[in-house]
Amino acid sequence: MIAVPLKLNRENSPVAPLFGKAKWFAFVDEDRNITIEKNDKDGGSKVVDWLLNKGVSVLIMQRMSFPPYQKIQEGGKITILYVGKDRILLNDALDKYENEDLILVD
Repeated sequence: MIAVPLKLNRENSPVAPLFGKAKWFAFVDEDRNITIEKNDKDGGSKVVDWLLNKGVSVLIMQRMSFPPYQKIQEGGKITILYVGKDRILLNDALDKYENEDLILVD
């Protein structure tokens, strides 16, 4: 499953610029079915726990602080992909993912 932090509670929202502060997350399955859920976690590390519990294997994002990044790296179960610094809509980010046009963060 893919997770993408969003700015708004709508299907083709812009990607949220900062992972831990995102109010909403899109969860995308292998058939590109999208579910949007409110992020009520306090801080990026708690968001990482939530994503792990949901079975997320890929995270598409713009920026992330060090603590959640470190937690993901230590866990080794989520691949982080950088979508770029410019404003981008969810569907465009997913198209870039499918075309392997995202940057692997390691």
